[in-house]
Amino acid sequence: MKSTYLKCFLPCALMALVLTGTACTEKWSEHYDPGSFNLPDKTLTAHIREHPGLSTFSGMLKISGYDQLLDASQSFTVWAPSNAALAGLDTTNADLVLDIVRNHIARSRYTTTGVDQQAIRMLNGKFIYFSREAAGYTFGNSNVLEVNTPAVNGLLHVIDGYAPYQNNLWEFIGKEETLDSLRTYLFGQSRNIFDPVNSVEIGVNEDGQAVYDTVFIFSNPVLDEIGAIDNEDSIYTAIFPDNTAWIEAYSRIEPYFNFPEDAGGRERQREESQFTLVQDMLFEGVVSEPSSLDSLVSTTGTVFDNPGSLFSNTDQVPLSNGLAHVTSRMPYSDTDSWFREIRIEAEDQEGRINVNSNIFPRSSYGSGLDVSENNYILVDPTSADPSVEFSIPNTLSAKYNIYCVFVPPSIVNPLDFIPTKARFVLTYIRRTSGSTFVSRITPEDNITLPFGMMKMLVTQFDFEFANVISDEFERIAVKLEVINDVTAVEEQSGEFSRTMRIDCIILEPVLE
Repeated sequence: MKSTYLKCFLPCALMALVLTGTACTEKWSEHYDPGSFNLPDKTLTAHIREHPGLSTFSGMLKISGYDQLLDASQSFTVWAPSNAALAGLDTTNADLVLDIVRNHIARSRYTTTGVDQQAIRMLNGKFIYFSREAAGYTFGNSNVLEVNTPAVNGLLHVIDGYAPYQNNLWEFIGKEETLDSLRTYLFGQSRNIFDPVNSVEIGVNEDGQAVYDTVFIFSNPVLDEIGAIDNEDSIYTAIFPDNTAWIEAYSRIEPYFNFPEDAGGRERQREESQFTLVQDMLFEGVVSEPSSLDSLVSTTGTVFDNPGSLFSNTDQVPLSNGLAHVTSRMPYSDTDSWFREIRIEAEDQEGRINVNSNIFPRSSYGSGLDVSENNYILVDPTSADPSVEFSIPNTLSAKYNIYCVFVPPSIVNPLDFIPTKARFVLTYIRRTSGSTFVSRITPEDNITLPFGMMKMLVTQFDFEFANVISDEFERIAVKLEVINDVTAVEEQSGEFSRTMRIDCIILEPVLE
């Protein structure tokens, strides 16, 4: 459609010189105003300047500097608001004028031919619908009064209204007064990084160093993690904490990230607390009726089981790339978001060490037992005190109930009812230097069930320091060793077995 004007105009002009034809003339009348059969010799700026009903918009082009752009040889389409449409607009506000002007110009030519409903990207990156209706054409919510006026560098349409500039989520954060805490954090992460590939060398300075027509790439690591809210092509529903919500939530989150000095200390505590505060504030798409959903997943993968409650006390603001819900109190609890269960599957080899034993992965399919991920490990003893140690990453400085889940021997032999016994060694960070200590634990009830799953409570433990893993801080200091506690006499009597079948290790959050 963008090249229809060129394809039709030139053949028609030539044919008009030779014969009187009607077919192409009819097509021409569809494309452009009837009676305009001359090759266009004016730029878009000239057309708008000379149009008696577009003097206000012409003045706005001059104020914004876009009259020069629309005099250039590039190809544009302009949907120009009439004088009546712009009546009462404060054209002395240069920022407003620029926003409105850029919201009505698109690159390339967009004729009415074949238009149904097309989202057009404007010069400011916003998308506005150009549509065919029963009574004619519309641009956004405005009617198109004049269509397809050709210019040497594009097309002009005249409309009876104007499309107000609509902020996107990123712009909204930048302008909303109540969000300055959120704004300070997110905007503080932004960087403009030099792009040597697309930057063009244009000469050398007096010291002989290369001088570039420099191109920078916008970068924000937080947006890379949670979602591109600065992008018009990406649609989100957002929950933005206002200053009151930010202060309350930060004070609640910060104690969970008490790091030892060798893992970042106070500076990392601040950074992790701030990121945790925003990590679950975005959801993909427009969530128009959250109460009708069974669950909702944030862009970082957290599942919320009661979506309606997330938006119940928020003020909704429609924006160009989604919906913003501003809240004065974070709508989810600690255990809904950052303080969640930690589960280590025994069959995962990474971070697992076995002593005095051999490890064999096994499947629980067909057993009827509720085994996590349908897999477990068989710990086969090779000598006394067989054991297996599991690394446990991403523990917070908080209290957990620690469990070891055992699979019964009857999973392979319905007649095998011989249980086993276990004791444990928990390794944890004890000092600000990052040094570790061990706690040796024998639970009061340390005997497994012979024919059912056994979720054995190892201990309730309050970790003083967090052990969250990152690219910079990779050490997993927290570990749980599971040691068989059956003596030789007990094994020889047939009362207990030294063979262990372990499903997983679970750390359940404890709120006080």
